[in-house]
Amino acid sequence: MRLFVISIGLLAVMLPPAERAAAESAHCAVPREIVEDEPRLAQLAADFKSDRAVTIVVIGGASTAGLGPEISYPYFLEAALRRHHPKQSITVLNRGVGGQTAAQMAARFAKDVFPAAPSLVVWETGTVDAVRGEDTNAFADALTDGIAAVRQHNSGVMLMDMQFSPGAVSVINFEPYLEALYQAAALEGVYLFQRFNMMKYWDEAGVFAFNVPREKRAAVAREVYECLGERLADAIDYAAR
Repeated sequence: MRLFVISIGLLAVMLPPAERAAAESAHCAVPREIVEDEPRLAQLAADFKSDRAVTIVVIGGASTAGLGPEISYPYFLEAALRRHHPKQSITVLNRGVGGQTAAQMAARFAKDVFPAAPSLVVWETGTVDAVRGEDTNAFADALTDGIAAVRQHNSGVMLMDMQFSPGAVSVINFEPYLEALYQAAALEGVYLFQRFNMMKYWDEAGVFAFNVPREKRAAVAREVYECLGERLADAIDYAAR
């Protein structure tokens, strides 16, 4: 396995930028059913087809904010989409703020989302609600109300669920909140990016080791953010096809 990783690294250095990016993300590919969902992003599809400038706002918590502007999955999402659509103007705005529930995030939409008039809003949520044990019905209501508000502003919306790590799932009951996210997505016809299942797949397949010493966490986080950005770009392109 180590020889394989080293070989991939050497090969990537020799490739042109676009092919290098594809090679570097190949190791974190996932089954299609984890990425592909039925709801479509009609407005974004029209923007891509007509070569109009595209703005995407990603709103969420600490895992969206990342470790800095260039070490976050929204940063890598923008890079991947620009690579997929080289003739298009694409801007991804990171509106991650740690420690907020879904309701608190939705309260920020008026300031942090709607003024940008985005074609798409990616809403990552659920972690803080699960950690605090917030009422699941209130969580579901916040999702429904937030989705409605985004649509009233003529933007597409995509939900993203929580991160997975063996340590977190051993102490936090994510299941009721995951179920609420799935139900909201199904009832509202919203694309759900399955980050939880994606990271669980990577953990079980040995792609990433999430329980690592503190001094290695930043390096692993950067790789995970890059892979999440790549897969999120795949999901967005699939939904906007």
